[in-house]
Amino acid sequence: METRLKKGICIAVGNQKGGVGKTTTAVHLAAALSMRGHTCLLMDLDPSAGATKHLGVHQNSYAGALELLTTEEPLEVLVVNEGLPERLHLLPARPQLAELDSMLSKFVDRTRVLDRALAAARHLYDFIIIDTPPSAGAVTTVAAYSAAEWFLLAAFPHPLALAGLSEACRDIADVRARRNPELEVLGVVFTNVDGRTRKLRAQLDDLVQALMPGRRFRTAVSQAVVIPTMSGLGKTVFEHELSDRLLVARQFKRLADEVEHRTLHRDRFLGGTLGEPPGWNTPALLAMADDLLEAHGQHA
Repeated sequence: METRLKKGICIAVGNQKGGVGKTTTAVHLAAALSMRGHTCLLMDLDPSAGATKHLGVHQNSYAGALELLTTEEPLEVLVVNEGLPERLHLLPARPQLAELDSMLSKFVDRTRVLDRALAAARHLYDFIIIDTPPSAGAVTTVAAYSAAEWFLLAAFPHPLALAGLSEACRDIADVRARRNPELEVLGVVFTNVDGRTRKLRAQLDDLVQALMPGRRFRTAVSQAVVIPTMSGLGKTVFEHELSDRLLVARQFKRLADEVEHRTLHRDRFLGGTLGEPPGWNTPALLAMADDLLEAHGQHA
């Protein structure tokens, strides 16, 4: 019987469509898990370096993911933790990652370029969160799919999400069949939700249930102007002076609850017998979970 969290859990966060809150989700999930006492590594493998910039790290100030994948530099000397939340480390990215394919030896198996880094990371961290590029064909995306045991899909409650979710399902099925049979969908989280999208959100929930039964997260993330505001400052919403009052901060913490619960009880979750996290069945918590469906955004 599972009783404790296995060390070195690797979760790739992504979507085949860009601009769906993927990076925001990766950053805040890693930060929320670190606040729960877990050591976390956020690997930015996107040439846009969104996660790197979100955490206030200048994209050209440090060596990082590019050196890790093209040299023998050890992971430990490439991660950044100065100025970051406690227990959260970052492997930074920069735009040159877009040239990775041409920089690798023609004899290198592109699907395995993350193996060395993840082998080291699994000994050092409780969670490894990978922010992947939106392109399914990017070297780092393929490598993340091939090495991770979990994939978390971030999506906007928008009609275009239908195509992105369906495409992601096909790609994950292909990876499972050809490269990584251990890869499982951890869940689908809807971001940028407000009251006007309630009906569409319900329709998309039905789609997720049809495509991936049992994989919808109960938590969704509200539209909130505080997110880009804090990102512009190189901070997470948890570092806002009024973070305890922010609905979106509570939602990211609840998402971390669900992620921790599902990864701790992997077999029961995959078998469809896992209930809600402990304490979630109280009326107050259930009401708070549904508040986001009425929320029209935070204006802190």
